[in-house]
Amino acid sequence: MRTVERAVHDAFGSLRSAPRILRDPDETGWRKTKLLDAGEALVTLDDESEFHGIALNPSCTRWTDVFRHVLPGAHVVGDQGHIFSQAQDSFVSLCPSLLRLDVRKIRRPIPLLARKVPGAAFHLTGRDHENHGHFLMQHLPRFMAAMGTLNEEGVRPTFLLACGHERWQGNYLKALFGTAQNIVSCYGGTLDVEELHYVPMMWENGPLGPPFLYQQMQACFRRFAGVDDAAQPSGRPIFVTREDAPTRRLSNESEILDICRRHLGEVDLISLRKVPFEEQIRRFAAAPLVIGAQGQGLTNIIFSRQARLLILEAGDDPRSAGWAAAYRDFACMTGNSALRLFSGGPWPDDGDWAFPADAFNAQLQRVVSLGLHLHRPAVLK
Repeated sequence: MRTVERAVHDAFGSLRSAPRILRDPDETGWRKTKLLDAGEALVTLDDESEFHGIALNPSCTRWTDVFRHVLPGAHVVGDQGHIFSQAQDSFVSLCPSLLRLDVRKIRRPIPLLARKVPGAAFHLTGRDHENHGHFLMQHLPRFMAAMGTLNEEGVRPTFLLACGHERWQGNYLKALFGTAQNIVSCYGGTLDVEELHYVPMMWENGPLGPPFLYQQMQACFRRFAGVDDAAQPSGRPIFVTREDAPTRRLSNESEILDICRRHLGEVDLISLRKVPFEEQIRRFAAAPLVIGAQGQGLTNIIFSRQARLLILEAGDDPRSAGWAAAYRDFACMTGNSALRLFSGGPWPDDGDWAFPADAFNAQLQRVVSLGLHLHRPAVLK
């Protein structure tokens, strides 16, 4: 049935002209509440400067003023949750993630086929919704910023999540609340939402937002899994495998893992697909050191505190930004520390890649000799 609805919406969209787009928040007529002021956070890079022998400026994350918008009467279309004002029959584009959106790919609502969503609903899908890193670092903070205001107003919303990802995303929501929440799937069709609550992404440069939102999430996750908030790591290091990932697998992972064990002793290999969510939290909370190739599994560093994250990355420039730098800064923002190790070769698009064993062996030996396999508190300003 959903396949048929998707096909109908695709055909309907191809027959209609591009929708009118509302980009000005005042033009939408929505009720607007300010949640957070714009700001910035600096992460000092003393460890990377020492290891790579180059003076690196602090990494700066900036975020915009954050608002919660409430629309009485909205159509939400597709798995990315494209929003249309029913009263104005217009596409609402308030999020910076939508600036590159091809308007020809926007599905138009079909009210006659819409599923009703009564009461208040919180929009928690959007661009890159299918990725753990994007969901945890970018989408979930949108709700965290609004949670206090929603509680003050006595609003207990239904959550709109992308179809096919409700189970794992629901785990995060359950951890935040301590109990399962009401979830409605966004799919290829139309939802008719009685009262939509929406917070655009808040990043201004790079993919991250305010550190204190991540710290609030971290405390909730650890409490949910029964981890004392002040608990210090007491287990073995973890190597996060990507052998079951669809892209960017580390082709010589077993060789890299052997080198880790040679220099670090016992290291546990963990496949996140095989470990239940609560157990993941406990395992990462106990690990003093987390090692892995750049990828969404490294977002689990949020479950750790006072741990070191070693990120294996392609390239050779410690001044490079991108997602590996985001994982590094994310670790520092959550009370951990991080260091990137570079393979010296380029990324092969989305194909597999290798970290040369000799280069990794030399770098890990240097990591240990400098004591950078141990946590050092990062300076966050």
